[in-house]
Amino acid sequence: MLFPSRIRVIPHEFATRDEYRNWLIEGSEPFRNSFNGDSRAEKHTSSPFTWFEGTSSSTFLGGCDDTLAWCRKFASPASNASGESAIMKPDGHVEGNSYDYDLIVIGGGSGGLAASKESAKLGARVAVLDFVKPSPKGTDWGLGGTCVNVGCIPKKLMHNAANINEIMIADTAAFGISAYEKTSHNWEEMRSYVQNHIRGLNFKYRVNLRENNVTYFNKLGKFLDPHTIEVVDKRGEVSTMTASRFLIAVGGRPSPLDCEGGDLAISSDDVFALEKSPGKTLCVGASYISLECAGFLAGLGYDTTVAVRSILLRGFDRECADKIESYMQDHGVNFKYFVVPKKLEKVAGDKIRVTFSDESQDEYDTVLVAIGRSADTSNLGLNSVGIATGKNGKIPTVYEQTSCSNVYAIGDVMEVSIVLTGQ
Repeated sequence: MLFPSRIRVIPHEFATRDEYRNWLIEGSEPFRNSFNGDSRAEKHTSSPFTWFEGTSSSTFLGGCDDTLAWCRKFASPASNASGESAIMKPDGHVEGNSYDYDLIVIGGGSGGLAASKESAKLGARVAVLDFVKPSPKGTDWGLGGTCVNVGCIPKKLMHNAANINEIMIADTAAFGISAYEKTSHNWEEMRSYVQNHIRGLNFKYRVNLRENNVTYFNKLGKFLDPHTIEVVDKRGEVSTMTASRFLIAVGGRPSPLDCEGGDLAISSDDVFALEKSPGKTLCVGASYISLECAGFLAGLGYDTTVAVRSILLRGFDRECADKIESYMQDHGVNFKYFVVPKKLEKVAGDKIRVTFSDESQDEYDTVLVAIGRSADTSNLGLNSVGIATGKNGKIPTVYEQTSCSNVYAIGDVMEVSIVLTGQ
């Protein structure tokens, strides 16, 4: 519901058409006759039958077309709406300042790269800092952020591989193609193709920054004061840089599994770069990241199980979530409900034995955790500029401006934002 404080929808569902007609038309007290002689209501015979319920009386709205028309009007901005203006706090920026740059962008993902290039087109002196801290499993990557390296791009490529595999298995015989036989998937070849594609994108992003007069630094930044950051390169050499304005666009990283042996699990930061086949896999969590990974792994033929603590896709439309669940079950994904991992331990054959909260156990080749993400802000030195983070390390903003007026934030790092570029 987009407007929970303004409107409440109460669905009335019936198991059969006859039950619906008995309630609406044919019963001893037809519901459609309850609207003070409204002829439109009394003639209505189809579904849906939509009305507004007041404290003393109810008003008939109509059927499908009338309901959709009302929804469009309700959700459309008024032609005379003034709205709240996006008034920013003065941040002290002046042209011709003596800082090293007009703007330093911290983070080279989708938001940071786009903002840096647009700013440079407007004449600003712009630098981008991007330094990938390896995952706990040691996985790192190049310029472009989560979406390009460990998110949307490799995910879609692997989903494409899964789709091709499923189509070949399901449809070739019907079209007279009999040569295809179901075989084991070659993970190493697919991984090599995916990673080479990503490296090509990393290079193109660097070239694109140069072409747009944006200076790129593969360095990690930390605030010292509102106009100065300390930067460290991969060799550990430390220096400082100054700017009139800063933009924080560092995104987020996966939350770890907090249980005994949780360090044996991998995350979405690791799965696309695995050197060998994941084999039998447990995906922990019912988030869209977990389900997406489970989907392409099962589509490639791997034995895949999803451990669900409560429900799938919390916060999403329930009917859509239920359909996704049913579809995944039909396509070979196993679901283990109302459990969380209690303990992970290495056993013979390099497998991982998982003990669940219901005391059941099973062994897997790979345990992939996707139980949420936290903003990557813990080492930014935000306390040096008076910025306090909220839940999961996210930064409170007003029109993307933080409590330090010359420091801005965009993307997943903001406390209120639509997360992940490609989702």
